[in-house]
Amino acid sequence: MPTYIVQESTKVTPSTLRLTLQRDESERPLAFQPGQYAAISYQKRNKLSHARCFSIVSSPTDQHTLQFSMRVRGHFTTSLSKLQQGDLVDVNGPFGGFVFDTSRDKTAVFIAGGIGITPFISMMRYLSALNADNDVTLLYSCATQDDIPFGDELRAIQQTHPNLKVIFVIGHGPADQLPKEQAVTGRVTPELLDQVTNKHYDDRRFFICGPPVFMKAMSGTLTKQGAPKTNVLSEAFTQSSPKQTSILRSWPANAYTLGAVGIALGTFVVMVSDLLRNLPPTTTQKPTKTTPYIITNARQKQLDQLVNTIPPSPDVITAPTTPKISTNNQSQGTSPSTANPQPQTIAPIYAAPIKAPAPACQTTPSGRCI
Repeated sequence: MPTYIVQESTKVTPSTLRLTLQRDESERPLAFQPGQYAAISYQKRNKLSHARCFSIVSSPTDQHTLQFSMRVRGHFTTSLSKLQQGDLVDVNGPFGGFVFDTSRDKTAVFIAGGIGITPFISMMRYLSALNADNDVTLLYSCATQDDIPFGDELRAIQQTHPNLKVIFVIGHGPADQLPKEQAVTGRVTPELLDQVTNKHYDDRRFFICGPPVFMKAMSGTLTKQGAPKTNVLSEAFTQSSPKQTSILRSWPANAYTLGAVGIALGTFVVMVSDLLRNLPPTTTQKPTKTTPYIITNARQKQLDQLVNTIPPSPDVITAPTTPKISTNNQSQGTSPSTANPQPQTIAPIYAAPIKAPAPACQTTPSGRCI
């Protein structure tokens, strides 16, 4: 987990904090993409705090500093606002799939609500640093014109990069402090979206970040206006939760998870294969036209005993026992009567029953047999 040194902790608006961290030269820079977030925890009195996730607002092209921005609400963000220069902050990440791709997203619309502007600041800074030619319009919905984090920076980016346009949507109060061509009052309406896109919704990418109610309303409006769902990317921004979620997950985490699942399945298949190979074969198999039943030796012995106990049928003729005379004794002059032959049992011969001959008939004068 890389450790950074606090360079600056200051409020850019009455309710918004900007935390700037300096990378220790012995640490590797955090390799992130524009739109991702990280988990940070601070060290105070040799104790490490719990971690919270915040969007990165710095550009990936800046390898020396890492910058975050958040609303100051609650104990954790209040403690971050009290950090002094030289304090240590641990950073874990990056996370998230809410990422802008310069080669894929040639034409895009960013829709930000409140503090949901933070991932878009990283994207706009990145596009400005690369001097990219992507056509991007940012619709920034703010509560009032007095509470617009990074407002001056966004106007400066548009002045130097006309292809990166910014429109501030002020929810309450006047908008007289903003350029007329860059400010509207009310909310992000279907008419405003039609104006920004020229009613062409199928050839551009839409990024939405803000409170859940805001994102749900914007997603529904875009769908009704004809934007394909596959072109709408949103990030559920919850500053105080230990993690953020988006419709796209972090691809490194997915790769590690799928790899672990693949290894587990492969191990299971190998174990089952070895088990089946070591099982003893069965002693019987189903008969086929060419393969009769296979009978074990024990079963054959039982059948032989059963056959030997059955008495012979009356139709069976038993051949007489014939003595076996040794030819050696005959050659030495021993007569058959004095020899002691070994009897040999001849297997019974099964024959058909012998029928008595039919009696002769008497012939009548007509030739009939009676």
